[in-house]
Amino acid sequence: MTAKIHVERMMHRNSIAVAGETAASYALIKLIPTGEIQKPMGLNLALVLDVSGSMYEEDGTGISRLKRIQDAAIDALQKLKPDDSMTIVAFAHNALVLLPPTKVAEKAKIEDVIRKIDMYDVDPGGTAMNDGLRLALDEVEKTSGAGKLSQIIVLTDGETSGEHECRTLAQRAADTKIALTVMGVGLDWKASLIKDLAKLSGGKWYYIDVNSKSEAERIFVEEFQQLAAAGFMDVQMKLRPMKDIKIKRVRQVVPEIKELKLEEPEERTLAATLGTLQKDNSPRFVLDLSLPKRPDGKYVIAQMEITYDLGMGARETTGPIPLEMTYTAAGHGYINAEVAKHIDEVQIFELNNNLQQAISSNNAEEVQRVAQAIEKKGELMGPRAAKKTMLAKQVLQEINAGGRVSKKTQLAMEDSARMADSMPTS
Repeated sequence: MTAKIHVERMMHRNSIAVAGETAASYALIKLIPTGEIQKPMGLNLALVLDVSGSMYEEDGTGISRLKRIQDAAIDALQKLKPDDSMTIVAFAHNALVLLPPTKVAEKAKIEDVIRKIDMYDVDPGGTAMNDGLRLALDEVEKTSGAGKLSQIIVLTDGETSGEHECRTLAQRAADTKIALTVMGVGLDWKASLIKDLAKLSGGKWYYIDVNSKSEAERIFVEEFQQLAAAGFMDVQMKLRPMKDIKIKRVRQVVPEIKELKLEEPEERTLAATLGTLQKDNSPRFVLDLSLPKRPDGKYVIAQMEITYDLGMGARETTGPIPLEMTYTAAGHGYINAEVAKHIDEVQIFELNNNLQQAISSNNAEEVQRVAQAIEKKGELMGPRAAKKTMLAKQVLQEINAGGRVSKKTQLAMEDSARMADSMPTS
């Protein structure tokens, strides 16, 4: 059977009572890949690595950051197909293309460049990520096209020059459907810039803890594995709400939590870009809705359509799918536990955003209040929120001990808050 996307949808409550003019509600949307991918998607990748002086620090592990990244990249390379292509760019004070687009079939050549990445003529006295990103975009654009998934993976451990240009380049990447994966190593990179680049390009960001020897390898392998499993490109969700229905927000909640930009390509139609979908993963999305008063009965509140490209340049579609709600003036119906779980996670995500703002403005009282709210919410959620609860307690301990929250705890808290929770495994 040809690959397609099956859509499941469920409302926060099985029925709603609207006492006033409107009432808030939520819908959970699951995208489930089915069938066989007829032709594996070709990957057009660029690896953009920071080789500045700080990358030679060992962080108490006995192995330099650069060596750990080199080993991780080589291990992750094994996840790619012979026909995939790889470009390698190194940057520090300046930037160089060390390897133009090269088929992964020439694995020994690619590995040799990665192993010798510190032997090229790149001045280690600076961090010009903008130069590295520009060179990588130039190379990837040369070989991008129908049937290929283009992605740039950038890794840095410091604050960069050319922040404005970095943001401009991320927007250029988005315009040419090239996503960025941006990895921050250690504590000295600028989190706000990294997150902006990922958001602007429709990509993602990672935090790599330098005190863990295996963290870089885990993240590189995870990223390359996901890219290799790509089956659906340029996935889009179109929503056509009925009269007086408002769709206020669309958030992805699995695999990570993030708000999606809603555009209005035509009147009474909203569209959200969902990016790339792996053939074995089922991303989930929560719609924030405002529903008007209605007589008792079952109503279509919106029509949804998912469109996508199977890597052959043609758009496929699920066709219109109705989103329905039952009204009962007698009172609200029962809550769907699965939808409620994701709403809990979104609430912790939003509380963490408030926490980061309070930390950046040095408002210790607000930091304490929000951290306590996260701790309380996490404890109510139980074991699946154990890490978030533990990190909230750590924030409170640091505030009580010295009045400041360490950057490491901030990054760990932010990294944990955006990830969908799962039950701990034994």
